[in-house]
Amino acid sequence: MAVIDPSDDCVVIRIVYDGAPMAGKTTSVATLGHGLGAGVYSPAEHHGRTLYFDWLDYTGGLFEGRRIRCQIVSVPGQATLAPRRRRLLQSADAVVFVGDSSPPALAADRRYLGALRGVLNDVSGPPVGIVFQANKRDLVDATPLDRLRSMLDELQLRSAIVESVATEGAGIREAFVFAVRLALDRVRELNRNGALGTARPTINSADDLLQELRRAEAGALDLAVASGRLEHTHLHELQGSLASHALQEAMHSNIDSPEVRVTATATGHAELPAIPNEKVASGLVWPPVDGRTILHETAGTPVNLQRRHDGGWLGIINDRWSLHSDDAAVFDDLEAGRAELVQWARLHASNSELISKQRCIVLADDGRNRFRLWQLVRSEPSLRSRIQGTLSGSATAIADVLLSCARAFTEMAERLSKASCELPLGLDRVGLTPSGPAYIGPLPTAATAPPPRHWSAAQAIDALMLELEFVQPTLRLHSSELLAELARIARQPGSQKRNEWQLLQRLAALT
Repeated sequence: MAVIDPSDDCVVIRIVYDGAPMAGKTTSVATLGHGLGAGVYSPAEHHGRTLYFDWLDYTGGLFEGRRIRCQIVSVPGQATLAPRRRRLLQSADAVVFVGDSSPPALAADRRYLGALRGVLNDVSGPPVGIVFQANKRDLVDATPLDRLRSMLDELQLRSAIVESVATEGAGIREAFVFAVRLALDRVRELNRNGALGTARPTINSADDLLQELRRAEAGALDLAVASGRLEHTHLHELQGSLASHALQEAMHSNIDSPEVRVTATATGHAELPAIPNEKVASGLVWPPVDGRTILHETAGTPVNLQRRHDGGWLGIINDRWSLHSDDAAVFDDLEAGRAELVQWARLHASNSELISKQRCIVLADDGRNRFRLWQLVRSEPSLRSRIQGTLSGSATAIADVLLSCARAFTEMAERLSKASCELPLGLDRVGLTPSGPAYIGPLPTAATAPPPRHWSAAQAIDALMLELEFVQPTLRLHSSELLAELARIARQPGSQKRNEWQLLQRLAALT
C-alpha cells in the first residue's frame, strides 16, 4: 500500500485495525480521531456494526524529510464479511489487532489472530508488523498479559502488546504510534528493494476505498445485508543508505512516542549505558519490523545490567530475554556504527538456518552522545536445563532425555561446521526447537567473529563428555538401571550406526 505521493510530498501508509467482533475496533479509531482532531467516516453500519470500514485520515510527523500521511482503516469483524476483511488487511503496512481482554473472548481472539497470520503470510515484500492492543484492561477478570503473550507465541506471531481501555482513551495513541513506526520500517525496506512506488495513491479517500470494495465484491455482500442474512455472532539483508539525520528526525517527529520507563542496575560500576528501546530510528534495528516489536516488549522493564569480565555488558529482562553488548561495540560516529550494524546483520542472515529465530540487533544512543550496538536474544531452554530437569526422574526418563540431548549436541556440532563463523558449542548454547537443534547463544560481532570450526564426530562426542561431567554423580546412583535402559536402546533399529553406537558406549561409560 505504501507510496510516495509527489503531489503532496508525503509518504502515504495504511494502518489497519483488526480484531474479533465487539473487541473495540471502531471505538479505538473513534477515540484516536478525537485525540488527533480528525473526523472518522463509516460508510455503512447495521445495528451499530461496521459493514465496510471506519476511515480516519491523519498527516503528522516526518520521514526522511517528507510528511507522513496515515490512512487509518478498521475492518468489519463479522464472520460473513471475512472476504472484505481480507482485502483490507492485504493493503496494510501495519496492523493494530484489537483484542478483547475478557476471558470468554480469548478463543475468538485466537481464531481471528490465526486468520490474520494466514493473510499476512501471503503479502509479498517486507513483513507487516502487528501491534496487539489488549483492550478492556479495566475488567476485573482481564486475561493476564503472560497468557496473551503465550497465545501469541503459540501462534508464532511476533507482536508488541499495548494495554488499552478504548472507552477512556487509555493506550490508544500509544498503539497507533508504535504501528506507525512499524509501517515506516516496512517503507524503508520497500524503498531499499526498489519496490516503493512514487505516484498519487490509487485509494486517496474513503469514497475511493468504498468504490473499490464494491467493485471487487460485485454487490454480493450488499445483497446479504439487504436480505438480513448477516451473522451477528462472531533477512532481508540490511543494506542501502541511511541519512545521518535519521535519528534526529525520529526524535523530533510530530507523532510523539509515549515515555518509556527504563531502569537498570549494575554491580560495581556507576556509568551505565542507556538501554535501547522501540523509539530507535528506522534503519537502526534488524530485522526492521520484528526487531522493533522485540524492543517494544523489552522496553520499560527493569534490567539487571552487569559488566562482563571482558568489559562488555550483559542484561537479563524478565528471565525472558538476554541483552548483550561488547566493550568495543560503541561508536562516536553514527555512520561508523551503522556500517558495523550492516555487517552484523549480514552475519545473522548468513547463519539464519542455525540460530534461534527470536533475536534482534540495534544501534542506539548510549546516553553519552555515542552509539552502542546491542543484541537481544530470547531465552530458550538449553540442553543443560533439559538434562537438569530430568535428573530427579526415573532411569528411563533420564536415559531418554540424555540420549536425545546428546544427539542434538552432536547434530549441532555437524551443522556448526557450515556456519559462516565459529559459534561456541556447549550445552548452554544449544536448544531443541520444533525444527531441530538450534544455536541459542549470542552471536559475535562481525568485527570479532572467528572463522568457522570444523567438528568431526569424534571431537563432538569428546566435547559432549566433558560437558556432561556434572551429571556423573547422579548417573552413578542409578548405574544398573541406566545401563539396562541404554542397552535396550542400543538394540533398537538404527542404533548400530557407527556414530550412534559410539555415542551410546560413551554415555554408558559415564554411569
